[in-house]
Amino acid sequence: MKIDKLFQSLLLTSAVVFLTGNSAKGEEVAGDGIIQSSTQRKEGKFIYDKFAITDVQSKSSESVPNSQHLRELQSHTANYLSPVKSDRPRNIPQLNEIELPATSAQMLVQTPTNPPTPQGNAVIITGVKANPTDKGVEVILETAQGDQLQVSNRSTDNNFIADIIGGQLRSPNGDSFTFKSVKPLAGITEITVTNLDANTVRVTVVGEKALPAVELFDDNAGLIFTVASTTTATQPPTQPEKPTSETPPPQPTADSDEPIELVVTATRTEEDVQNVPRSVTVITREELDQQTKVNRDLQTILSNTVPGLGASSESQQSFAQTLRGRPPLVLIDGVPVSSNIDNDTSVANLRRIDPAAIEQIEVVRGPSAVYGDGGTGGVINIITRRPDQDRVVSQAEIGVRSVGNFKSGSFGNFINYGISGKQGGVDFIASFTRDSFGTPFDAEGDRIPLFGESEANSASVNFLGKLGFQLGSQQRLQITANYFNDAQSQDGDLDLSVGETPGIQKARFLDKPIDFLDSTNPFNRGTVVQLNYTHDNILNSKLQAQGYYRQTKTAASLFDNRIFTPDSPLDIGRSVVTSERFGGRLQLDTALSTNLNLLWGADYSNEDSEGNYDIFDVDDFDNSGGTRARKIGSSIRIAPFTIKNLGLFSQLKWDASENLSLSGGVRYENFNVSVIDNWVDGETGLSYRGGEKTLDDVVFNAGVVYKATPEISLFANFAQGFSLPNISRVLQRPQEGFNFAEDVELSAPQKVDSYELGIRGQWKNFQASLAGFYSYSSLGTTVQFEDFGSDFRILRSPQRNYGIELAVDWQPSKKWKLGSTLTWSEGEREDSATGEFVAITGYEISPLKLTAYLENETLPGWNNRLQALYIGSRKRAFEAEIDPIGIDSYFVMDLISSIKLGDGNLSLGVRNLLNNQYLNVTNQINAGYDDSYALASRGRTFTLNYRWSW
Repeated sequence: MKIDKLFQSLLLTSAVVFLTGNSAKGEEVAGDGIIQSSTQRKEGKFIYDKFAITDVQSKSSESVPNSQHLRELQSHTANYLSPVKSDRPRNIPQLNEIELPATSAQMLVQTPTNPPTPQGNAVIITGVKANPTDKGVEVILETAQGDQLQVSNRSTDNNFIADIIGGQLRSPNGDSFTFKSVKPLAGITEITVTNLDANTVRVTVVGEKALPAVELFDDNAGLIFTVASTTTATQPPTQPEKPTSETPPPQPTADSDEPIELVVTATRTEEDVQNVPRSVTVITREELDQQTKVNRDLQTILSNTVPGLGASSESQQSFAQTLRGRPPLVLIDGVPVSSNIDNDTSVANLRRIDPAAIEQIEVVRGPSAVYGDGGTGGVINIITRRPDQDRVVSQAEIGVRSVGNFKSGSFGNFINYGISGKQGGVDFIASFTRDSFGTPFDAEGDRIPLFGESEANSASVNFLGKLGFQLGSQQRLQITANYFNDAQSQDGDLDLSVGETPGIQKARFLDKPIDFLDSTNPFNRGTVVQLNYTHDNILNSKLQAQGYYRQTKTAASLFDNRIFTPDSPLDIGRSVVTSERFGGRLQLDTALSTNLNLLWGADYSNEDSEGNYDIFDVDDFDNSGGTRARKIGSSIRIAPFTIKNLGLFSQLKWDASENLSLSGGVRYENFNVSVIDNWVDGETGLSYRGGEKTLDDVVFNAGVVYKATPEISLFANFAQGFSLPNISRVLQRPQEGFNFAEDVELSAPQKVDSYELGIRGQWKNFQASLAGFYSYSSLGTTVQFEDFGSDFRILRSPQRNYGIELAVDWQPSKKWKLGSTLTWSEGEREDSATGEFVAITGYEISPLKLTAYLENETLPGWNNRLQALYIGSRKRAFEAEIDPIGIDSYFVMDLISSIKLGDGNLSLGVRNLLNNQYLNVTNQINAGYDDSYALASRGRTFTLNYRWSW
């Protein structure tokens, strides 16, 4: 770019700034009731009635100067509210009681003098940033061309509302977006910036107990609203929903100029990411929109964006994708999707919802007992979409994908439609998605066999519905339902003759489509229904109550068991696993003082699980050449069992000073596990006895965050997580004479002690984090296979995991972004024979993982992004004779290109841009047992999408 063009671009950039400040600074009231701050701001000018402007430094009144530092704004004051009478008490302080004036008895209205900008010429606001100041937070609205923005503001109840006439929030790639900051300071509930309609942007500041005190002025940064806290000496402060820093730092993301939402809820309370004493990653709606342009698989998206998460298996199954070497707990809106019956054929926890139904994903790395059983690796909380505009908005997206050689049958398609809106105290959202996957081919152009419940030849549908009711200013009731169904056509099988060829071979596709009779094709279904109620002020606490129902059911691909275990009574069959769970959560966040909060409550759940075999007619199958499967019955694979769980918890957080925050908590957990009295195993043909067991345990956590500077914070954390042994593993193919009540040692769950140290840095154009962790459990849950697809052992010996995680993002200019993550982890278990620690299988410990991206706004509205994934080699488990083969490294690069076109956005995604031939980590280990399972990954794949909203 030429130098003169560069300077022109820089001169054309402008911003509108909204500043939220606290009331600790002294302020004065002008004659017309507009507040003037005693805080000095260079070149700052206040908008004054009758077009006069008061200089903050000199406190003098003057006519509007013809200065290049000021905009010419015309305003007038109107519609004052009636004075507060003594016989009508309100929670509004009087002027003689405090240093600050109360402005809730007046309403300031600004009206634009120029007519609204026509819709077609709307000023585009390309980004919203939150920057800390010594008084609060500056929320900057950036425009692409430096255009003037017209403002009209008013107030209703406790809401200050400013409408930007002739403006629209749209990111550089053309997508609309919304900004929201929750509890930026005491007395202020939230600040939001949204598109009101096609020609108006609305800024809303909500006071917790009273109308916020607002001052307006203009300086080089743009139009600024300073919002003072409504907390006063005569009105005791109400503790925010979460104790946060008074000046939360900005949260720029790697993929967008827009900030991420400043809070996470995977810790059960809304917490500023910078105040959480552990490693947290938030994947925003904008990042999801970007990643789905090249790949819609959540496993792969999270692997590419979350440090500490293992390599993707690129299939429905996620049992080998661990977080810091241990299984994560997956939630949808706080409802557990993970189940105790999860095993190698049913772990599809990250394939129970389509990305189009997701608002954001929060990943808390490291053991966490905050939601109960199962979070020994961390928590992945998937938050569903929510309405964000005060009008009815529709959005649609269509797409098509195919491998690079565009072979017949390789085409897939995608369609999504969503509608949302708010009207009065009611809001709603509905979203429907259908995603069809074609036939997969590897980089060498060969068909990839169907195995491991891959996405091949499948069609998924997802429906999300949400209805919310605002019951006054402090109460809310919301019902949410999400249904996901993934149906697959089993059009072929593995060619088992591959193993007869000398040397290492890749898996080969056997063209043998199967027609299911009296049964269905393979499928994966998930349903979550939940009812949520919140009350912001009950017993000096914020109450949250949730009731939920969750069902998952998976039917795997058909298999010929005669190949693996010829003596088994099971010949032709497939696994069908079902889990149902209902439960409730009740929690209260109590403000013990202005800087001390107590979170306490209880959880209860009841989960029923079972696994069966569908049995098919052997003669009919053989006579048809293996192409017809007629169901004739069923048998037990995993005996039905029930887990009842009661948890009691409390969590204390103390903001000891502006720079130091301490937290700690305890949780008591009680489990009751019951298995049916008697059953016959469908694979062994043997009879077994069930029974009942009860166990309990207590876990603790403690953490500290110290802010060395406004930009740098250090944190340390000790956390315990716990997990019941996988009951389904215990009940699958047990030894002859097995008795659950007598032979299973369930005196205690697996308890994991984790230690973590980290440092975070947040600057305007640079963000970085570094963390190291070590975890230890005296009882492990590692699974070791004797032969692939046959017997396995659950190793209960002590286990330790450790590693380092690094993330760096840099925005050298407004048009360039780049960043990288690094994950290195290891794990060992104690060998019971030697007492020495040996390497853990590669199914649980991922090799070194490096990711990187480079993004550029090539032209206005046209963005391009290159991103890469490198998985290193790991031989330790092979050398320790744990794995059958060592893991080789591989490299994958993707391209994402998007451009604004018409009323929407057109994007092109290229997965595996270099068309590299590789096997992912899981399939490499599988191949070590038998070449028939050496499934290569997809070759270069193109995806073309178009999205628009109205």
